[in-house]
Amino acid sequence: MRLVGGGRGRRPGRAVGLVLFSALMLGACAPAAGRSGLGSGASSTTSSKSVATTTTASTTTTTTLPPEPPVAPVQWTPCGALLCGTVAVPLDYAQPQQGTIQIALAMHRATDPSQRIGSLVIDPGGPGGSGVNDLPAELSVLTPGLQAHFDIVEFDPRGVERSSPVLCSAPSSGSTSSQSSSDSGPLPDPVPSTPAAQLALITNDEEYAAQCKAMSGKLLPVVGTVDTARDLDRIRQALGDAQLTYFGHSYGTLIGAIYAQMFPTHVRAMVLDGAIDPAMSTEEMVVEQSESFESVLDDFFSWCASPGCAWRPAGGPSAAALLALIDQSRQQRIPAGAGRSTGPGELYYALLDGLYARSDWPTLANALAAAAAGNGAPVLGMETSYTTSGGTNAVDAETAIDCLDHPVSGGVSGLRALAAQAAAQAPVFGPLLAWGESTCAVWPVASTRTPEATTAVGSPPIVVVGATKDPATPYVWAQRLAAELQHGELVTWQGENHVAYYYSACVRSLDQGYFVSGTLPAPGTVCTD
Repeated sequence: MRLVGGGRGRRPGRAVGLVLFSALMLGACAPAAGRSGLGSGASSTTSSKSVATTTTASTTTTTTLPPEPPVAPVQWTPCGALLCGTVAVPLDYAQPQQGTIQIALAMHRATDPSQRIGSLVIDPGGPGGSGVNDLPAELSVLTPGLQAHFDIVEFDPRGVERSSPVLCSAPSSGSTSSQSSSDSGPLPDPVPSTPAAQLALITNDEEYAAQCKAMSGKLLPVVGTVDTARDLDRIRQALGDAQLTYFGHSYGTLIGAIYAQMFPTHVRAMVLDGAIDPAMSTEEMVVEQSESFESVLDDFFSWCASPGCAWRPAGGPSAAALLALIDQSRQQRIPAGAGRSTGPGELYYALLDGLYARSDWPTLANALAAAAAGNGAPVLGMETSYTTSGGTNAVDAETAIDCLDHPVSGGVSGLRALAAQAAAQAPVFGPLLAWGESTCAVWPVASTRTPEATTAVGSPPIVVVGATKDPATPYVWAQRLAAELQHGELVTWQGENHVAYYYSACVRSLDQGYFVSGTLPAPGTVCTD
């Protein structure tokens, strides 16, 4: 049960806000007049040649890579209401002679061709989420102004769904990671409290990792975000844009930050909303993210003390009451119908599914109440929603990408110590997220990304947006990333949801002004809507 960040429909970064808007009116935040934030040559649409001097391990250490194959323009074909195409990228940038894979794209044409600026490339988060699948939902939220001025483009990153997907089991197989559910049986206990339970979790993860290697061994070393950032530059060229206009949500902010570090002069404009700090260690990520989720969980408990909450445990809603329910399911799984049942794994996933947006709190409360009454079906439904939305191979791709991006060391003893450390401030989510690193602790491929500060020296100003009560990507991550960047511009939204753009008209207005005309937010801008 590994969490990093994202912006699609399931994990840190899940775009739950897509269904919450009845209107897309622009907010009344005042930008600083005359502050331009666009990269030089921003209006040009002439293709430029990709640089070939970046390592796949560090985004700042320069090494010479072999020449890449030439980039061909995207050949678009209709796919429903959109256009679809592919871009060829090297399977392995260090060994391009090994051949290419195809990255799948979807596009919505600018609604006013006379005002068209270029392409706006969006990554909705994940990792493991399909941008092609997400684009229709994204269009329901993007302002009309952005859709008038830009072709809106999303893509399936390498390893995801249509782009050489990582697969770890056949569709009929019952094998499953500790990160996902399976119709064939219950999830392993994601917070093992005994040596036997810890051994069972690690054994399960070792079997899953071996299966991934057997089925997708050629892909596993090359699906990390460093390689995806290089793919993004080839996408830029294939779209015919001299510079990249990019909008990253949650995990998509990591792609954007790494891209800006590797190709700073190729950036025209970039917004990173629900930011991940590329400089933090895996241990820092676990502790800070668990504390952020725990803070929102505490707010859920406070809300749930009101008459409108269906979950009414003895003594009132609290971490102790929740952990008691989880422990009861550990001792005796809760029937969920059709021969299925709910246990700790399903309950934890339901919690994650229900905490990304305040609008989901009633659903979570109803599911907890049903579980307490002996009906695990609502919890199971939330767990299924969380683990299957985003892409047909979402969990396998997510695991493979995360394990390359976030190195884990110390083995089982290290996880045990990390769980105890994180539990001090986050008794529910600390152990969960610490033990969630177990799969990557036994992963058969070494990490390909070195945590390091993103400075993007030479880039234009990059707008970083953070929500003060974001459960999945803590506000401090946005603060740190904006400070690390040579030209970072922090926008704060006072809200308790993930990815501010989906919830704040003020943020949408600021983003549109920046993307379209280069108008930067005033220093210290805070949106309060």
